[in-house]
Amino acid sequence: MATAEANFQAVYGYDVRAEVFGSEGMLTAGGIRESSMTRYNHNGVSFNTCRYDQDLLFDAYIAELRGFVVCVIHNKPALVTAEDARWALKIALASIESVKRNSPIKLDQHVMI
Repeated sequence: MATAEANFQAVYGYDVRAEVFGSEGMLTAGGIRESSMTRYNHNGVSFNTCRYDQDLLFDAYIAELRGFVVCVIHNKPALVTAEDARWALKIALASIESVKRNSPIKLDQHVMI
């Protein structure tokens, strides 16, 4: 079972997380903390958050661009295929449809436009 969440309007920062849970264990990714620092004071507990996707995902964006450049320089196929892009679009469209219907959408039943 997998859950992916993205919120581009969160008042506390850019929040993207993923979780995959199965019989062999669990994998989680994402977090909005700018650092591991946490403030404890009379106002409560707080920490700085990343405000933009470029801040939160900077290292991933750089690695993605480097990988693409290496493929171009060495005339190798890109690591991400057109099929990967189609699945990403299918997931995004199913997510939007899920919000509209207020119910889960199974990817195998979702018709891609």
